[in-house]
Amino acid sequence: MKSSTTTGFASAVLLVLLCGSTVAFSLNDNYKTIIDTLAWTGDLSEIYSIIERNQIANTTIHLRSVTVFAPHNEAFLKITKQDNDDEYLPCYHITNVPMKLEQLGKSVFSELDGNPPIWITKKSPEEIYVNQAKVVYSLANYEHNNTFGKPQVLHVIDQVLQPLRMKKNSPQNVYNPNAWEFMQNAEYLDLDSYHTNTFLQRVQNLDKKGVFSNQGGHTFFIPVDEVANYPKVKPEKIDVKVIDAHIVPDNVLFLGPTNEDEQFKTLAFTDMLKVFSSLSKAAEGDKTKYYVSSDTVVGDDVHPTGAVVAEIVKANIPVRNGVVHLISRPLMIVDNNVKQFIESYKDREDSALHRFYEEIMNSGGDFLEKLTAMPNVTLFAPSNAAFNDQSIQSYLLNRTYIRSLLDLHIVNRRLSIDDIVAESIDTRFQVQTEVPRKDLFFNVVTNGKNRTLTLEGGGVNATVVQANLAATNGIIHIIDHVLGIPSSTVDRKLATDPTLNETNYLGQVSSLNDQLGDVQKRFTYFVPRDLAWRRLATDNPSVYKKLFMPEYSQVARAILERHLIIADKAFTMDDFRKEANNNNNLSVRLPVVRDVSMYVKIKDSVEGYSIEWRDEWIHVHRSDVRCTNGIIHVIDKVLIDQNDIDGSGAIATKSISALVLVMAQCLVFYYFN
Repeated sequence: MKSSTTTGFASAVLLVLLCGSTVAFSLNDNYKTIIDTLAWTGDLSEIYSIIERNQIANTTIHLRSVTVFAPHNEAFLKITKQDNDDEYLPCYHITNVPMKLEQLGKSVFSELDGNPPIWITKKSPEEIYVNQAKVVYSLANYEHNNTFGKPQVLHVIDQVLQPLRMKKNSPQNVYNPNAWEFMQNAEYLDLDSYHTNTFLQRVQNLDKKGVFSNQGGHTFFIPVDEVANYPKVKPEKIDVKVIDAHIVPDNVLFLGPTNEDEQFKTLAFTDMLKVFSSLSKAAEGDKTKYYVSSDTVVGDDVHPTGAVVAEIVKANIPVRNGVVHLISRPLMIVDNNVKQFIESYKDREDSALHRFYEEIMNSGGDFLEKLTAMPNVTLFAPSNAAFNDQSIQSYLLNRTYIRSLLDLHIVNRRLSIDDIVAESIDTRFQVQTEVPRKDLFFNVVTNGKNRTLTLEGGGVNATVVQANLAATNGIIHIIDHVLGIPSSTVDRKLATDPTLNETNYLGQVSSLNDQLGDVQKRFTYFVPRDLAWRRLATDNPSVYKKLFMPEYSQVARAILERHLIIADKAFTMDDFRKEANNNNNLSVRLPVVRDVSMYVKIKDSVEGYSIEWRDEWIHVHRSDVRCTNGIIHVIDKVLIDQNDIDGSGAIATKSISALVLVMAQCLVFYYFN
């Protein structure tokens, strides 16, 4: 009985090894030929079956030296089977030279009719792609001679390679075309019913076929004639430079191995005109869609700066001189204003800006007319995901509030990423929005070739996820949060704002921040920005140094408490200004945690708000930064008195009793309600 159980368990283990997922099998300690390995490895049964059914592939693998790129069974589950798979797939996964990974060049010739190439991308010694498919490194470089002594190599890959196919019953055969021959013969090719006649006609009329025939390995983005819900472009706008912008020379860019948002020079990149291309993707509903962007960073009278984005409607089509991607519209052509750009998303429910369009229309629609009237505008447009954030849904019910917030997303000038970077070199760049006294504050983080742009508006931090989208009257940047709708508590805002690091650090080490996440309380916090602390370091270096020593954390806490009000409501700067007006513009008492009788004056000017404390006017750098449990006012000076720290580092002012603290919080009602 025991022997039977053991035998059954061993059989079950063997079954898992043969039929399980890709991580469940190994080619180690295997001494079979390549064809036998395919036959006896359960997870490679699909590729074995189609090779066995194809006489040419079957004969080749039995008689000749080969390299086999073998998709595992899971890869076959991800494709839609076609009637001619047995004709096209087996030989396209075989090449007649045995090559280990380190021997692979930029391409190898397949055994399919015409010997079309398989393109190789090496991102690292262990990250190698074959066309779109990634080599499973742990299941690669398996070597064995066949029964005739011919050396063979097997590499397992994670996707099925898809060659260019002919239409069923096509009257003409096209073998291994280059990109030009591809366009010429598109009517005979299986391109999912897409046509490229308009672009082909312009290439012929402008005598540009040579750039699509160049030998080597290149990437070609070819616009199809028409895609539903995408605006149609006038053919005459496709000029010589526009055609060049559809080619990335000397780079074969399949979607899988290409870094998202990495920029590549196009053929239109010259001394006088500089145009890059980049790839990106986005989840839209239950699908992932891929896009190509042409970014004109230096334009001319005909070709304005900015990016134009097209959806890749059929990707990764291998040709003799590279790869072709069919796209929804021509690149580089800017023929819509900002309003028309937003309206183009109205019927594309899963597209990036569909929810933004809906919220505009739900708020009256006049926002679009305002955009049209502005000759130079930058729009920071929240994405679908931004509006789907559950934490803001209650705010979206207030249409009047949302309409006022929309203006926070507009700047009355053109601002490209390069403009913002240039303005941010010496100082943190800020710019006025269409909401009075509400600026946007920018921060650019550069990591190698990648640049990430973040901004803050109305207390909300957002990241630009798609930049420099061009319109005839401006530029659009897609962002990942709706500005002005708070989604962070005070403590989280401190932790994520790159200009408040010093105050955040002192609040952490002194444990003051621990209470700032309490959503049952309302905080008003005058937060010194990093520049304010640097000024303190310059004016009084010994005090600054002492405050940042861990042993004096409670001293730092006491000083921060002078900046903090805790009450049953948070106070805007306008609340303080109105109270000052009620007092005939005299001082206003701020019932902060530390000093019950702290008085300030409020000044309101075109430069914004200022407060006067100890006979010095202090600029409020950012007012009314809203959080879910309070409001932050960012100020340019630390509220510290020369008597706060004596020689031993102790607080010179006597500690405030708990009773007085309670009274301080209660007094708020008297002065502000």
